[in-house]
Amino acid sequence: MRVSLTACLSQRLLAKENDAVFSVVRRFGASQPSHLTGADLIERARAMLSVWEQACGPGPKTVVLAYGCGELFLSSLVAGLLADITMVPIAIPRPGSQSDRTRHIVRDSGASAVFCEAGQIDNLGKSLSHAGREDLPCPVVGLGADAAVAAALQPAREARVPASPDPDPPVFVQYTSGSTRLPKGVRISAEQILANAALCGDRFGLCETTRFVNWLPHYHDMGLMGGILYPLLRGGFSAQMSPHEMVRSPAFWLRTISDLRATVSGGPAFAFAHALAHVSERDCDGLDLSSWATAFCGAEPVPADLLPAFRKRFGRAGLRPDAVFACYGLAEYTLYAAGESAAELPPEVAEHTCPCRLSAETRAVIGIFDPDSRLPVAEGARGEIWLRGPSTGRGYLNLPEESAATFGVAAAGCESDGTWLRTGDIGMIVGEWLYITGRIKDILIANGRKIAASELEWLAASQHDALNPAAAAAFMTDPAQGGHAVLIIERKSSRAVIEDPEGVKDAIVRAVAGEWGITLDEIRVLPRGRLARTSSGKIRRQAIAADWRAERQGAGAGCVDTATSMKAAGS
Repeated sequence: MRVSLTACLSQRLLAKENDAVFSVVRRFGASQPSHLTGADLIERARAMLSVWEQACGPGPKTVVLAYGCGELFLSSLVAGLLADITMVPIAIPRPGSQSDRTRHIVRDSGASAVFCEAGQIDNLGKSLSHAGREDLPCPVVGLGADAAVAAALQPAREARVPASPDPDPPVFVQYTSGSTRLPKGVRISAEQILANAALCGDRFGLCETTRFVNWLPHYHDMGLMGGILYPLLRGGFSAQMSPHEMVRSPAFWLRTISDLRATVSGGPAFAFAHALAHVSERDCDGLDLSSWATAFCGAEPVPADLLPAFRKRFGRAGLRPDAVFACYGLAEYTLYAAGESAAELPPEVAEHTCPCRLSAETRAVIGIFDPDSRLPVAEGARGEIWLRGPSTGRGYLNLPEESAATFGVAAAGCESDGTWLRTGDIGMIVGEWLYITGRIKDILIANGRKIAASELEWLAASQHDALNPAAAAAFMTDPAQGGHAVLIIERKSSRAVIEDPEGVKDAIVRAVAGEWGITLDEIRVLPRGRLARTSSGKIRRQAIAADWRAERQGAGAGCVDTATSMKAAGS
């Protein structure tokens, strides 16, 4: 199947030999985007393969790509796809941080070499080594803008060769963000990529006329697959911009869509909320979003009021209401699982999230099961979302037991019907709509009842307009004892003011106690953006809870900000 992926890619590049396949758009430093045609990518890929061969030697190899999203990464992506090389895209580690994560990924993946931009080589070397070159796991190679080797760090000892090389190496190892533990590497095959590209492409309308604007991180499945690879495999065009530029200026994101007459773009819920909060009326002057036919919102539960507000605000700039929709997916399923444009409204359901529209094709690969009994639940009942089909990943790298428990689960009494992927997400299906309501690991237990953390967060946020329900972490004070919890929640923006914090605190305490009998031992209200998040923008509740408990025991904390604290008990 790798041959089929390579053939598809080659065909697309040759068909667009003289046409732009990618553009790299920068807000500062360049007045015009840089364009890469099919011929450019083939030429650059050949040069990149020569560099890899020199650094790693002949034979199968795994390369870690620690680039920003620009020409070097795009050329490397094409090189790896054309040459059967396993690629591991990662974020460039910030100096002094993320060292454990970076070291783990490089060692766990069995990397032959790490490639980075020349200016990052010292930073990467420090992130990968405790004792200089003595424990550097593999060569670190810094490339210039022309892909020529500008600098290199070599291990003091020869790198250890894996005892048993993978007989069927994956195309990518996609590392999940992790919560309280180190990230796990999902093995993504060519077969999965082609299957999921077809599934997502059909639902999103990806084709030769597609014009995609992608700001999502290229080391995350939504950016790598959805924003770069799928448009390429479907014959379209994709413009790449830095995530930092979108965060600094959501108006630049929308202006790029308008200027390029883009048809597809999107991101997590925070991106849509960020645009609503920070794109001014002046920014909208001359903005034309009428070409934006697919505005997908996913990677985290989508607040029920967010997309209607986005449609209303930017409908004045030509955005069609049916272009904006919620979607669902995860790296363990390659990327996309559900969600598409729909003219009709979902049924009235007492939920706090926007549902994802199901087609006949996506409905066939989704089931809702009781996570304990492994039996399917009735329509409208909550359970764990299970997925199956050719998009399912091939397990976690070097974690056979966890892979079997996640990727190879059979429904009770239906063992002969094949296996499912357990997502760990809680949801329900009502008619043709999938509602995602939370995570199993974020369940709160009180008085024998199971409550999704997101439910408590939504109820708390409803007590004041300044509180952001999509940026909160509720967790048990002590997991061994039910009935007591902590809430840490962000304000929606720096302009969101709580004039009577004690009154808001009391209202939250009463509402939560009245609904579930849970006592809130502490409430913290933080400035926007202070809670720890994954690369896709999800709140890292488990890590935040662990750090809060460590702080309580005097061990310090790293995932929560103590800027504002409202003690709920005994105040």
